[in-house]
Amino acid sequence: MDFTKLNLEFANMQKTVEDYNKMSSSINARIKDNLRIISKYETKIKNTKNKLEKDLGRLYITSIKCENEFLESLVKEEKSDERESGNTKSV
Repeated sequence: MDFTKLNLEFANMQKTVEDYNKMSSSINARIKDNLRIISKYETKIKNTKNKLEKDLGRLYITSIKCENEFLESLVKEEKSDERESGNTKSV
């Protein structure tokens, strides 16, 4: 029997799972980093008296929160898809 096609397909599946895990880790790291940035800018806003700096800080925080909401929705959607399909993604 020739298993070259099967081995090739298995290697492709492994690569796909590795890529998925990298993207998932990257998204989670980005969410964590964004939370750190939000905290930093909230502290800056509290400690400054410059109105322009406060307004810009609030705008920046709002944009980061929107990005986090989007990234969290991706993660939640992916988890719900896993539960529905019953697939486990492990290597």
